Amino acid sequence: MIDILIEISKVGIRSIFTAKKYDAEILDEDLRRIMFIRNYIEESLKFVKDKHKDIETGIYVSELKKYALGLFMEQCEEAISDEERNNENFNIENHKKEDEDFFNYVYENLEYPD
Repeated sequence: MIDILIEISKVGIRSIFTAKKYDAEILDEDLRRIMFIRNYIEESLKFVKDKHKDIETGIYVSELKKYALGLFMEQCEEAISDEERNNENFNIENHKKEDEDFFNYVYENLEYPD
């Protein structure tokens, strides 16, 4: 049952990343996108807690957050310009670490890092 709920919720999270193709104003900023994801996970968690008391909610939240982070990092990697990629000092692992830290900070604090 938890697998089904996680997969259904992933569809909702994926839609957050595809919303741009319909309207450039929707969830255009990373901060708003991450906050929306957190809200989506929290709201769906309430449903899971109310309707499926036998489901391990920690696993549910962890899987959805990990999935959202993966989509966010994929989006960030796609946004790296060819010019930046071709720079001799370019290091994809540094970019990935920065993107992950940024996502986690915004997710937890609901604000941009200083």
